[in-house]
Amino acid sequence: MLKKNLAFAAVIVGAVALLSLPALTTAAKSKPVAKVADDGRAKCYECHDEVKALKEGSRHAKLSCRTCHDKMDEHMKDPEKNKPVTIIDQALCGKCHKSQYESFFNVNHDGGARKEKGVPTGRSPMQDKLLAPYGFTIEHNEPRGHAFMVIDQFVVDRFQGGRFQFKDGWKGIEKTGKTWDVLTDKGKDYKLKETAMAGNPTCIQCKSSDHVLNWKFMGDKDPKAKWDRTSSIVDVAKDTNNPVGCIHCHDPHGTQPRVVRDGLIQAIERDTKDNIFSKDGKTDLKVISFRDGFRK
Repeated sequence: MLKKNLAFAAVIVGAVALLSLPALTTAAKSKPVAKVADDGRAKCYECHDEVKALKEGSRHAKLSCRTCHDKMDEHMKDPEKNKPVTIIDQALCGKCHKSQYESFFNVNHDGGARKEKGVPTGRSPMQDKLLAPYGFTIEHNEPRGHAFMVIDQFVVDRFQGGRFQFKDGWKGIEKTGKTWDVLTDKGKDYKLKETAMAGNPTCIQCKSSDHVLNWKFMGDKDPKAKWDRTSSIVDVAKDTNNPVGCIHCHDPHGTQPRVVRDGLIQAIERDTKDNIFSKDGKTDLKVISFRDGFRK
């Protein structure tokens, strides 16, 4: 009899536990509404509500807007006339993410170049034949990381006919830092034989994050855009000082993964069911418009 009573009690306890499980799960998922920090951000949110949605409740919620934005007082006095300065240097992220920052600028001398598309077992065996006239099929084969993206693009002979060269010659090939601390401009009259002038402003947008606030969506002309698809390639290049930064793939306000390349965003918007990010005919990527459609 005692065994039966114990078994019955165990069943009752188990049933109660099972019934309460959804409630416990729901309670664990729900988070209390975070109180907005009293550091002036509430004033920023009056205009930038999309930033509030990303920032509050994220790992960067405790950071003040002034962490990444300078000249805020002037901006508050006259928002239209005085734009804040946005700090996009990787060194700022590196203050907290030290190991990631340090590894970003390291060269793995033991690593080889990525698997080539144009080998018999590659996804495009005829790649080298199709692009045979283009120097970058050879010059872009070096096993170098993101820190060299801008430098390596500019020194390729086909970019501007060899106009941009390493200041220290081949001795400076592993030097990292600001673009024009590493490279020098030989001038408009300098051109190597059998080279081309194939660089264009759009190329740079994938290699650097410097122009993310100065380049309108799809590179269209706009009074608020410093550069567009028709801008002088040399002028844009001379205004490019950093390789692709953390903000290219990580939203600085909410830390979520993001896509900033306009062509890719446009392709996803055009076909939300059949793209590289979709699963079972759906994509959870949300397109967010900033500055009245200036950027997405």
